[in-house]
Amino acid sequence: MAEALRDLLGLDAPSDAADLEFLEYLESLSLESVLSSEPQALAQISQSMLRSIQALSKRSHKYMVNSAIRHSSLQETIRDLDLRACELTATVPRLDAEAERFSRSLSKSGGSQILAQRKEALHLLENSERIVDLLELPALLLSAVTASPLGYSTSLDLYGHIRRLSSLYPESELVRSVRLQADDAIRQLAIDLITSLTTPNLKLAAALRTTGWLKRIVPELVPDLPAGDSLPAVFLICRFSNLITTLEALNPLRELADEERRRQHSAGQSWSGGQQTERFLKRFIEVFREHSFNIISISKNAGVANPSKSSHHFVSGLGSGMSTAIILQPLDLLKTRVQQSGQPTLYKSWLELRRSPNQLRALWRGTLPSAIRTGFGSALYFSSLNAIRQYAARSNVPGTGQGGMAGSTALPKLSNTANLLSGAVARTLAGVVLMPLTVIKVRFESSLYSYPSLFSAVKDIKGREGFRGFFSGVGATAMRDAPYAGLTSSNSDAKTVMGTPLAGSINFGSAILAGAACSVVSNPFDAVKTRIQLQPQNYRNMGQAWYKMITEDGFRSLWSGLGLRMGRKALSSALAWTLYEELIRRYGSL
Repeated sequence: MAEALRDLLGLDAPSDAADLEFLEYLESLSLESVLSSEPQALAQISQSMLRSIQALSKRSHKYMVNSAIRHSSLQETIRDLDLRACELTATVPRLDAEAERFSRSLSKSGGSQILAQRKEALHLLENSERIVDLLELPALLLSAVTASPLGYSTSLDLYGHIRRLSSLYPESELVRSVRLQADDAIRQLAIDLITSLTTPNLKLAAALRTTGWLKRIVPELVPDLPAGDSLPAVFLICRFSNLITTLEALNPLRELADEERRRQHSAGQSWSGGQQTERFLKRFIEVFREHSFNIISISKNAGVANPSKSSHHFVSGLGSGMSTAIILQPLDLLKTRVQQSGQPTLYKSWLELRRSPNQLRALWRGTLPSAIRTGFGSALYFSSLNAIRQYAARSNVPGTGQGGMAGSTALPKLSNTANLLSGAVARTLAGVVLMPLTVIKVRFESSLYSYPSLFSAVKDIKGREGFRGFFSGVGATAMRDAPYAGLTSSNSDAKTVMGTPLAGSINFGSAILAGAACSVVSNPFDAVKTRIQLQPQNYRNMGQAWYKMITEDGFRSLWSGLGLRMGRKALSSALAWTLYEELIRRYGSL
């Protein structure tokens, strides 16, 4: 019906859905409604839509005008956009290439100079306070030097800190410049200290302080010359110059004496003394005697004497080693017997000794090779230890102290690490050199061999095992002696003192503690060494001996004889170090 109405109305063009819907709506109405009410409804709807359009136009006419204006230039804008898009398309590859180049130039792996400069600047900014503190060190050092003698210790501590910085950062120009300024300040301090030694009426306390400071300064200013070699000459020159100055002050008295002598000579009288001459000679003798006594007493008390000779160390070590070997031989023999038996207790070895016809002599079996080995071993150890430490002190090894006796021990004072290394090297050297005597000593102490003399022992070992038998267990001996001697030397040196009434007791106690503590660490190597030297056919090397002892006797066998060895080593270390220090002290007082 709607299509018929469309044809009736002459609507040739295809109607949209709204037209068809309206025609269907008209179809549903009656003719009267179409003629009467529908025109009014259409008029109302038209009027309502007109008002809505007017209101919309009123509200949006500005936007519509602007839209129309923009629309008029839209084609030009589109053409411009297309042109810019083409330019962007052509520019993007270049931008990508530049971005890649920038990324490569500033990457961490590329080693960019800009990044390096930036990192350096940031690093300097982060450490600006430290740099400022570093730059203030020379001024602080100079103020401490020029302040008073109370600031000299602080000056030396600051200079030591600057030297450590210089050794840590040798390539830094800033640290190098600070070091140069500090060297100038410390030279001025040395000049002031040397000048103070020339002052009249120098007291012992002031001389002790001054020489102590000079001992710390001289190795820094003259590293090739030990302080112990240069300080005595410096001290004597300063005091001698003061003596000459004081004697020159007696020139008026001398002139009066000369005038008196010429007057007597012109009068034809023979010279027989005079009041002015006696006055001058009396004053001259008083000044010379007073200054000579002052120089000698201060020189001895200030510790500017030369260090002990090498022969003193050898003789002192020989005497202390032989004494301890003879006194403590029973403990060493019992320790060897316990390690030989593999038993954890001393009972079986003690029963064997009690069956001997001469029990006292049995306890001191092997004393001769033990005394020779221990005596010369201690002599080589102490003399080589002194030589190594003297060389380290003269070579200005980091961590070393004064090159001579530092007042705490007869040996040169080094750092704990240097003491440990020097002790280990010296003991290992002595152990390797005297290894044949060690093998003979152990076999004399055991019950497996019955040598009547040293010569027969040498002949038997050479015939059975060759020269190699004299060095059985050398590896285990080195592994035992190196840490033991290093720790003992470091610990005992850290605790020993000299020049005090309780020096002997303190040295004895410190050596006991050091020897007992270090025996626990080195006892497994001592047990392995004993097995190899007594039974070389069953224990050929250290690894095999270690394995067989653990598998056959258990881990406990590695610490067999520990109690005896701790007691023996503690007492031997205490006696050896105490006798050595005392003998060196007595040599120095001669």
